[in-house]
Amino acid sequence: MTPSSMRSPRPSPAAGRGFTLVELMIAMAVGLIIALAITGTVLTTGRQLKVVGSTSGAQSNALIALSAMDAAGRSAGAGLFANGSLICPTLNAWKDGAVKSNGAVLMPASITDGGSNTASDTIVFTAAGSAGALSGMPLVDQMTSATGSIVVSNAGALAANDLALVGAPGSNQPCTLFQVTSAPSVGTSCAGNATSCRTIPRATNSSTGYNPAASPYSASPLFGFANDMGASPPVYGPAVVTRLGTSFRRDAFAVQCDSLVQYDAFELAALPSCTAPVTFGTGVNAMATDVVQMHAQYGISASVGSDVVASWVDASGATWAAPTAANVNLIKAVRVVVVTRSKEPEGTLVTAASCTNSNGVVNAGPCSFDDAAAPAIDLSALSVPSGRTWRNYRYRVHKVVIPLRNVIWSTS
Repeated sequence: MTPSSMRSPRPSPAAGRGFTLVELMIAMAVGLIIALAITGTVLTTGRQLKVVGSTSGAQSNALIALSAMDAAGRSAGAGLFANGSLICPTLNAWKDGAVKSNGAVLMPASITDGGSNTASDTIVFTAAGSAGALSGMPLVDQMTSATGSIVVSNAGALAANDLALVGAPGSNQPCTLFQVTSAPSVGTSCAGNATSCRTIPRATNSSTGYNPAASPYSASPLFGFANDMGASPPVYGPAVVTRLGTSFRRDAFAVQCDSLVQYDAFELAALPSCTAPVTFGTGVNAMATDVVQMHAQYGISASVGSDVVASWVDASGATWAAPTAANVNLIKAVRVVVVTRSKEPEGTLVTAASCTNSNGVVNAGPCSFDDAAAPAIDLSALSVPSGRTWRNYRYRVHKVVIPLRNVIWSTS
């Protein structure tokens, strides 16, 4: 082998050359384009996930809100009925030194209108506070005073600390809320109206409990086994006592600080204000967040004996802002519209300026029910961040119809 044949081959001129400036600039530009594309995709996906999550959260909050109201509404009136009708048209109630109701109309469900389409309504459902025997026990003797003991038949299940109502259905007299302060005692003298009876003690107190020391009401009727209009004062009967259990519920639902809140309207005469950051008053429970509006209507029957809803009405005007006791018997259902809003605004107007339902009702926002009597939704007055409008948010509308009387309470 010759020396020349053992030499390494000469490298080509380009073998040891690096990238030129132009090639580096092109590579960097291509890489930057790819990076920007990836970043844009990630940001877009993130925004979409945020929107989807926000919308899903609004929907979940609406379902929570409606399920809470539906549960309270379906039990409204429990313990307030005797023989198919309300035990009394009006209510006297006292607690802890203060009058809670002085002959106010007794309503299983009541709506306070917000005053405009931009303001939410308030709904209150009234019922016995616990399960158990809720049937009426007839009085077998006349009451001797408006605050004294009550003698009833021996068929009930009243116990110490139970709450109860005493009244005479059909008498047009207010019933009275009271508390059983110790175990009822069995008696042998039942005024000749029963073979066995029990005396319900209700000790009075001037500052605590449900039994005032003296009657503070405008009308304090006496009740008994039968009417005795010749007595002074007159005695109304046949009267009954209905057991309410351990509490008297007046579950109120309202919208406050973009939340659906629940409170006891029997304990709180008015909803206390909330503060920022969101802090609610004592006794107020936040049930669901991102709820911005709620409207409700009464479902009205054509007659007391019918359970068919003939029309839907707002809780306003001369008739339905404050229903009379007679009109309360026409209310057979409540329907509720809850509007929830996504947590974050978007850069564009994602909600239409208005919605007109099939019967021509115009809404500033999404539509509620399709009939002409449907409550109109107006979101134009909602509080929003600077530079945004209410239309930069997404909304969900959820609706529920709540029957107020089950078959055992029906007056038909």
